[in-house]
Amino acid sequence: MNKRLNYIGVLALLLFAACGNEKKTEQQEVKKVSTPVVKTDTVKPIPEEQFVECTSDSLNELAKMIAGIKEEQAKVLGNAFSDPAFKAHSASWNKKWLQFDITRMVKLQAFRNNEIAVNVGKTKTVFYPFSGPDILYGYTFFPDADQYILMGLEPVGTRPLYDEPKEERDSLQKYFAKINTSLYAILQFSFFRTASMSVDLKNEKLDGTLHLLMLFLARTGNTICDVQPVVIDTMGEVKHIASFIKLKTVKSSNKGIEIKFTSVDKKNKTLYYYSTNLADGGLKHNKGLLKYLNNIGEFNTYLKGASYLMHKDYFSVVRNFILKQSRHVVQDDSGIAFHYFEKEGNWEYKFYGSYMHPIPMFSDFYQADLDSLYKVKGSKDIGFGIGYNFKDRNSNFMIATRK
Repeated sequence: MNKRLNYIGVLALLLFAACGNEKKTEQQEVKKVSTPVVKTDTVKPIPEEQFVECTSDSLNELAKMIAGIKEEQAKVLGNAFSDPAFKAHSASWNKKWLQFDITRMVKLQAFRNNEIAVNVGKTKTVFYPFSGPDILYGYTFFPDADQYILMGLEPVGTRPLYDEPKEERDSLQKYFAKINTSLYAILQFSFFRTASMSVDLKNEKLDGTLHLLMLFLARTGNTICDVQPVVIDTMGEVKHIASFIKLKTVKSSNKGIEIKFTSVDKKNKTLYYYSTNLADGGLKHNKGLLKYLNNIGEFNTYLKGASYLMHKDYFSVVRNFILKQSRHVVQDDSGIAFHYFEKEGNWEYKFYGSYMHPIPMFSDFYQADLDSLYKVKGSKDIGFGIGYNFKDRNSNFMIATRK
């Protein structure tokens, strides 16, 4: 490593500056976001003539490196994209992404255009609880949204490759190997395995959702403007933290990430991911998160691979919140049990695919009423596999719309 560029060190330095300003004083360490979360019905779209594209060379190059996308004119990472470890990672990921694109992505986009866009219409805010780092499906199904709010138990993480190893090439190889392992399920089956994520995202190389969120945003053609660590305070307001290292020391039940990015169609968007407990027991003592959720206003909810948690009594708070404030709920059967929609009596439905008994792990959550309705009302073909019954002929999907 005598004269070789220490890529890990460069990554640490650039994210040290881009993801958190360590020059702030302790009094400045936590500050209020300049544009707080507001009710979506008061958000006005940015006029085309006022649009100003934002970008960050350092963050975009880093995101591309994580995603295995070659940057021909790197301004910050120099020759890092010529490193053998990156080349191997890039070749592997280009092959995987092409396979995903031709076998799954084109079908997801067709379903979005023909069904979700037609029945849901314009989306301001997408609420995607129990998501883990799955902005891939959230963004693919709702590309027009201004704001994405994802929540899960998975940790936020720190700057990718922050801890500089003794030997850079081995470190890159190990890091890229962790990336590949963690993304196997989402590409093959459409969902993250919760048990696997608890291991995959808690190691020294890959320590949280930040890495995978950046990867998916890069692979779906977005340009990253800014990445900041945040928390939701006791008043339900989003506050910036000085750095991801500082975030680890902050006492908060709602640690998160704020990613500002520009989409392919030149729209400025914001993604939030919060590591938080959505069970009733967790929310009971989390008044700040409840206030934050109530302040969102009307939104559209997306649920997939949600472990049937909201079928249970002790996830009633988040379930009732979704039913109260959602204009549309787009989900598979692992989201909200159908009888909760029927109990309210003010929802209309469109069904897709086939309703089958849940996989053995979740066999207790079979829904006879949903099965009956599928048989009586019928459903449209879905054309792809999604959720726990990910085989095409076994998958189900529902779009529920408030009357």
